[in-house]
Order: sequence, then C-alpha cells, then structure tokens
Amino acid sequence: MSLYKKLALAFIGPMIIGIFVISFVIMGERSSQYLEEQLAIENLNDANRTALHLNNLNLDDIELETYLNAKFNQGVYLRIRLLSPDPEAPAIFDWSDPGTSSGYPPALKAWFSIESSPGQAMLQPGWTQQGVLEIQHHDDVAYDELWKTAQNMFWALLASVALASLIGSVLLQRILAPLKGVVIQAKAIGERRFITTPEPSTSEFAEVTRAMNELARRVGEMLAKESQRLSKQREATDIDPGTGLLLRGPFMARLGAKLESEDADASGSVALVRLSNLARLNQNFGRQTMDAVLAEIGSSIKRLNQDQTEWVAGRLNGSDFCLLAPLASEPKYTAETLQRVIWEVLANFEMSDHTRLPSACAGYTAGHTTGQLMTALDGALVVSDEQEESEAIVANLASGNAIPIREQASLWHSQLLTAIEANQLLIATFPVVTPEGELVHHEGMLRINVDGQIRNAGEFMPWVHRLDLSFEIDQVATSLAIGNISKTTEDTCANLTSAALLDNRFSTWLELFLQSHADPAKKLSLEIGEAAAFAQPENFKLLVEVAHAAGVKVGIEHMGYRISDIGKLGDLGMDYIKMDSLFSRDLSNNTGNAALMRTYINIAQSLGLPCIAEGISNADELDAVFELGVSGACGQGVNY
Repeated sequence: MSLYKKLALAFIGPMIIGIFVISFVIMGERSSQYLEEQLAIENLNDANRTALHLNNLNLDDIELETYLNAKFNQGVYLRIRLLSPDPEAPAIFDWSDPGTSSGYPPALKAWFSIESSPGQAMLQPGWTQQGVLEIQHHDDVAYDELWKTAQNMFWALLASVALASLIGSVLLQRILAPLKGVVIQAKAIGERRFITTPEPSTSEFAEVTRAMNELARRVGEMLAKESQRLSKQREATDIDPGTGLLLRGPFMARLGAKLESEDADASGSVALVRLSNLARLNQNFGRQTMDAVLAEIGSSIKRLNQDQTEWVAGRLNGSDFCLLAPLASEPKYTAETLQRVIWEVLANFEMSDHTRLPSACAGYTAGHTTGQLMTALDGALVVSDEQEESEAIVANLASGNAIPIREQASLWHSQLLTAIEANQLLIATFPVVTPEGELVHHEGMLRINVDGQIRNAGEFMPWVHRLDLSFEIDQVATSLAIGNISKTTEDTCANLTSAALLDNRFSTWLELFLQSHADPAKKLSLEIGEAAAFAQPENFKLLVEVAHAAGVKVGIEHMGYRISDIGKLGDLGMDYIKMDSLFSRDLSNNTGNAALMRTYINIAQSLGLPCIAEGISNADELDAVFELGVSGACGQGVNY
C-alpha cells in the first residue's frame, strides 16, 4: 500500500469520522434545544389564539367539546385538554394521540430528546371562567425538521470534506514530492545504480538523501581509484613507455582473442607499418629527438583509436607498428590510414625524406591463427619494402577465402535471410557454473545450418553486422533462448549485438515479446558487450529497465578492455559481469591478468554483482579463476 493511502487511512479517515460525529452531536443537541423552545412557543401561541377565538364565540359546553374535538382531529396535536378552574377537579375534556406518522428514523428520538411544554390559556367568555385550555403539538414536526437539518448538514459536510481532501491531497503531494526523488534513488541503488540526487528541503528526507548520496559518492570514488590503479598497472606491464601503445605480447593476445571470438569483431583488418632506418635516424637526429618523434607517433595513433573505439594499436618492436581494426572490411584502407598518420608526424619533424614506411595488411576471419596472419603480413611487408613508393601490400593468406568480398556478401545475405525465414539458426548452450558446481545459466551461442554444415557465430556474425541484419538476429537469439528455457526449464542467456542498444525497434519488440512469454522470461538473461554498454550507457539502462520489468537479468560480457570506463559500472544497473577470455587464461604465468581479474572481482563484490570468467579451456584455468574468487565460469573446460 502506498504512503498516500496509509496517511489517508491513518489521519484523514479518522479525522473525517471525528468531524462527522462531533458535528452531528453538537448540531443535534443545539437543534433539538432550539426546536424544543420553538415548539413550546408554538404551543403557547396556538393556545392563546384558540382561547381568544373561543372567548369571542361564547360557546356552551356541548359546542365547545365539538369545536375542540374537531381541532384535535386535524392530526397535528399530541394532546388537547380543557382543565377545570378547580385545580383539584379532573379535566373537563382530554384528547391525546401518542402515535407518530413521520419519516425520520426512530433512533433519532433516542439520541435527541424534544420535550416541549404545553401552551395554556384561560377560557373566560364574558365574566364566567370556563376553564384552562392546554394545547401541545406533536413533536414529529420538530423531529422531521431535525432530520432534514441533519441530512443537509451531512451533504454540506461531505462537500466540505471532499473539497478539503482535494486541497489536502494537493498539499500532501507537494509535501511528499521530495519523497519521489528519495524513492527513485533508493530503487536505483537497489538495482546497483549508485546515482546522486539533490537534497530536498524536508529535513527528514534530506537526511536520507544525504546518506544515499554519500554512499553513491564513495562508490564513485572507489571505482575511479580502481580505474586509475588499473590504468597505471596496465601501463607498467602492457604499454610501451615510448609510444603509449600496447607491447607485442599484449597486442598479440588481443589479436588472438579476436580470432577466437564469436562476435561481429571476429573479422576485420590488420595493418603493419615499419619505420625504416630507425637506427640511422637515431644517429642523424639524436635519440632525444627520435624519442619525441616516437611519442608523437604513438599519440597520433591513439587519437585515431579514439575515433574508432574498437581499433587497437601496438608497437611490436622498435620500428614496427601494428593496427588491429575489427569490423573493417578494407585492409588496404586500414594500412593506408596507419601509414598516413605516421607520415604526418615525420613531416612535422622534417624526416619524411630520410626514411620509408613499407606497409602490409590483411583481412582476418574466424578460423585464422595468429601465426598464419603474422607470417603473411611479414611476407607482404618484405614485398612493400622492395618497392620505392612503399605501397601497402595486401597479404595473401593461404587459408583465406578466394571469393571476392561482394560475392561473399551476396552469398551470406542470401544464406542468412533463408536461415532466419526457415528457422535454420540454432542455439548451442554452454554451462556457466559456480565454484560449488551449481548452474548459473546456459550461455546460448548462435549456430547456422548452411547446406547441412553447422557454422559457428564467428563465421557469420561479421556479415550480420555488415549486412545490417542485427535486429533480426537479436530477435532470433532471444527467441531461441526462450525456447531452450521452455524445453529444459533451466536458465539460459542470449547474446545480443551492439545494435540492440542503437535500434529502438529491438527494445519495443523485446517488451512485447517478454510480456507474451512471462513465465520463461523469468529465467532469461541478456548480454551486451562491454564496448557497446559503455558507449551507449543511456540505451543500456533503457534495455535494463525493459528487461527487469519482466524479471529478465542483463549482464555485460567481454569485460576488461575499457579500464577507463570502470566508473560507469556504478550507474548502469547490470546484474552481473563476465570477464573476457583474454584475461581468464594462463593466470598462473600472467601476473598482470591475475591482478586485473582480482580487481574486477573486488569491484563486482562491492557492487553486489557476480563476476564470471569466460573462455576457461582446462581444469587448471578453472581452479585458478575460482581461487581468485569469481562467482562462476564458462568455457570448454567447464563441465556440468
């Protein structure tokens, strides 16, 4: 029950009842007294008028009895008597009618007594005293008037109370308006969104808001400190101090993770550019100048990555710069972009005539290995180095697809549309388990049946992105997860594309779809990649709102790359996070990944979130992540 209703029941209800009772009692007492006095006056006036009239008529006893009997028969009198002049003698005439014939409730007489005194007047026609005339009207008239007054007062009070209630409701809403902000903030914190709100003027509400704001501020400070600490740690272990780019080892790990991905970024382009004659440049221009050149090259490439948030750059050795561009379908454009950025820096330092920038590039897809890719790039780089203009050479991957890009696009477009319409998309489930071996949920990964061959998501999801079929694929993924829940009665997760946050059609469809599948939806989880969640926080929160309304959980997967955005975790409202497989593997030998994993686990625990490790490939990795304190793990090395 809402606070408004409770206040109404606790205060307004008793107040209205009290007003009615008190008003009715006071009105009844005063009205009955007034009517009693008026009735006594009417009795006296009637007696005087009748006596004066009879004195003028000078009737004998028979005529007088007939007259008074006719008067009594009018039905408005309780009693008419003619008393003897002798007080000891009985009444000469006595007519009485104690009955009642009115419409007021009988209980009214029990509540309020009206006992008017009878009116008396002397009958004395001429000089002879004939007797004393006593007249008393029925009290029904007074009670009728009292009942009408009570009814009028009831409706008047009811109208007054209704008006007062309306005014009171408006005032109450204004008084309690700050409470809405307190409720919104409390609800947000309950959903693990640590927001701050202005303090209301009401002192009691202000104290609550101040306390919750302090909690949100401390969470924000904690996340900011952890972000700074992780950034410094990554700089010490993964970043080349001269350029600010990734070192060879971390860069190759990123490349390997993309090649194993089942998301849209499982394909893209890689560019390799070599700064020739670096040793000679050091001799001619001095190491200090060259350090400045390398630092500026690194800054320029990082600015390039700011525009393309998915791109990653690394310095593989002293003179080789590599750019990983997920989703980029034109390898040569990627290489020329990297080459141009470096040329601009060299031109600013007037070094463009003293060196060359041989370049190589390749398009990668799911199924390629890091070794294959780098071997092909090295071969293409040699060819480029032999050319005077250092043209970017596209590497020829032996395992690459010989079909031209346009033909591949047309083929995949046809196959994907057919698969969607003919229900040829499947869901492969992989268990996510707790350290105790209990099931968290099944992670659902899409598969497509092409000519009887099952292809994994890494092969077709890049084409889903390029062909703008994400909306349809997200619908299929969600529907298949619901179908698996209905079939197995076990919690299942659906992986959504980043377009689910950008396409308003999906949130609208999702709301209606979840309403029509209310029961299985309570065991459904939806996941969005870290990059998309941090890039579109408001849209992510909208997705969370729609999902939570149906009892659906929402998680962020592939965590660990966007360290600078950790502070946003306190405002997104997700239900769990999943660490990318890149940071879950080989923890015993990679202290940097172990420290990063441990930090994310601590952050998740501070926010009341489960932290799950992805991509576990064997029992040793499973033991390692559980020892660090993750809430769950998934991958080929996890059994249920």
